[in-house]
Amino acid sequence: MGHWETEHGEIVLPAAEFAAVRQAVQKVVHEHQTKVFDATQEFWKGLTRKEQTDPEAYTAALRKDVNARHAAMEQAQSSWRHQPSAPHLEELNDDLEWRLTLDRGAKPARVLKTDLPFPTNRTTDFPAGEGSVTFNKDTNTVEWNTGESRNVIDRAHNSAAGAALFDRIKTVKWTRNTGGLIMGNNEYAQEAGHGDACHKAYGPIGAAQEPSNCEEYTDSKGNRVGQAELRKLQQELWEAQRKLQQLMVKVTAAAGRGKTTAASNRGSFAPTYRSEPTIRLGGW
Repeated sequence: MGHWETEHGEIVLPAAEFAAVRQAVQKVVHEHQTKVFDATQEFWKGLTRKEQTDPEAYTAALRKDVNARHAAMEQAQSSWRHQPSAPHLEELNDDLEWRLTLDRGAKPARVLKTDLPFPTNRTTDFPAGEGSVTFNKDTNTVEWNTGESRNVIDRAHNSAAGAALFDRIKTVKWTRNTGGLIMGNNEYAQEAGHGDACHKAYGPIGAAQEPSNCEEYTDSKGNRVGQAELRKLQQELWEAQRKLQQLMVKVTAAAGRGKTTAASNRGSFAPTYRSEPTIRLGGW
């Protein structure tokens, strides 16, 4: 059965990089949809006249095609040579099956190009497995969300949009107050009482908050922040946390020593009476 898992996060992009990152995702998703469309046309051309007109025969032909595609993919993945498959092949097969499956009572028909969700320059939300990649121009942010289910993280990262996003992020030149964290959780961790954990961190924000999980990056001046710099930041963060813990221990101890009780300091808590002020008017 497996266990559920999830991953999510928001990354602040430099204003100069926002459009390029979004366009990189759009380009790859458009190419993916083109492959889906071409595959639907190939499937339709391979059908007999009966399969093109009879829903039952059409569905049987589709099931045969889907099974053959999945068998070929599984064979390639399980081969000891592990021959590389086409990029996003699992997503391609899933999208193709979904696009070709008939609705109840529908008749077989050739898939039209307008039936597919080709992205445009206005598209801000891109599918990524069961999740999504969402851009917000007003805040220069991109939101990553895999959804919550079994094996959703790998499917999202291996999707056209997911792969394009994280490939392009590697080349971003980060500015101050940009970057972010990708957080995640799963069923086992939650049952053990653990909250979300950082899976990846990016840019200056990631380096400041989660240096041990931060990807190496280049800043806007061309300076490279590598593993050595990130390890140093992590040591500084641990040292700051250690000093804070020591300070909290001292404050707590001092507060404990300063406590007094009515028994040990009799009279300290006795009420204090003050006379009402006398106000004299007119020389009284």
